[in-house]
Amino acid sequence: MCIRDSVICVNPSNSSEKEIVEKLSLQNGDLRVFLSDQLEETFNKSIPGKKAIGDILDDTHISTASHGAFCGVFFEDINSDLRNVFLSAIKESTLKRILWVSESPPTDEILKISNLAYLQHKNYENLTEEILELESKEEIEFGFKEIT
Repeated sequence: MCIRDSVICVNPSNSSEKEIVEKLSLQNGDLRVFLSDQLEETFNKSIPGKKAIGDILDDTHISTASHGAFCGVFFEDINSDLRNVFLSAIKESTLKRILWVSESPPTDEILKISNLAYLQHKNYENLTEEILELESKEEIEFGFKEIT
């Protein structure tokens, strides 16, 4: 297994995000997941991959869990506190490719991260296929992408 086969999903917290993680697990030899300790235990147990469960608002937990992974998929929910947490975790990580998934528009600070693709979606439409494709390609275009 090469390093490119390693992906971490950060903060999957609903059934749509769980489906994305399940599909990523089928195309990756090393799938890791960082889950909030505030989620239901049954939900956390149902997610595939090697799990780390902790304080989602602690960027050091996230950056430590992502150590050695090639790609990070960050699921931003309606908790606006996660923006700063994710930014700090990404800056401290060794990730080579970041996919930031959100229904909110990006900030300039987020878009300044050179190895980040920001995927803005509406109700998860067409998102799964886009993430699977971006995660599996040898090279991708970074920056803002509106998923319609």
